[in-house]
Amino acid sequence: MSDPASLLVKDVASEFGGRVNVVTEEYGNSEMARRFGVRRYPVVFVDDVLVARPKDFGFRGPDETGDGLYVPWNDAANQQRFKADLTRFVARRLAGETVQGVDPESVRAEGAAPEDGPATLPPLTLTDVRGQPIDLRTMGERAVIVELWATWCPPCRSTLAWLDTLQRERGDRLTVLAIAVDSKAEDVSKMVDELQPSYRVVMGTPEVLAPFGAVAAVPKLFVFDPSG
Repeated sequence: MSDPASLLVKDVASEFGGRVNVVTEEYGNSEMARRFGVRRYPVVFVDDVLVARPKDFGFRGPDETGDGLYVPWNDAANQQRFKADLTRFVARRLAGETVQGVDPESVRAEGAAPEDGPATLPPLTLTDVRGQPIDLRTMGERAVIVELWATWCPPCRSTLAWLDTLQRERGDRLTVLAIAVDSKAEDVSKMVDELQPSYRVVMGTPEVLAPFGAVAAVPKLFVFDPSG
């Protein structure tokens, strides 16, 4: 689970007076993840039933389409909807009912999307949130860091601040590009106004994100050497 989802799961569990245990696992070391073919997160199980998958929170592979159940995830109404759905699942399980979750085959198919991203810097022409063009093909003899982040991701703030320091200190040898994922344009602009970063910020449309593979979680960072 991602941190925001994990907190909401714990909130739901607390409503059942100690009758529900919450277990957080790293998907690479999870038997449940192996059973279901999970290669991305966040995912949420109730017992052995998968009730929410990455796509439901807005994390989709580059070949996936459609909106998730709780997208945009930073919307309070969608988070409340997730809690309400999870509460119903848990209550039915505690009552001894059989609950129907996500089809395992669909999860395995989603997991087939490439995770690692490109081996070389994609030759993209982009436009930043200020309306200025960026051509990744003209970076010259510089290393390039691409950071995928979201406005609702607390750890992303510290990473973005550190990258700003890095850009200011190594700007003659390094270019940082921050791509906002699953975030509202107005929220991204607000954070840019607050942080005043020395690097460029781009909205993560499906076309922009596709070359970087599946975005299972943020922050996600790529480093490309001066040769790309």
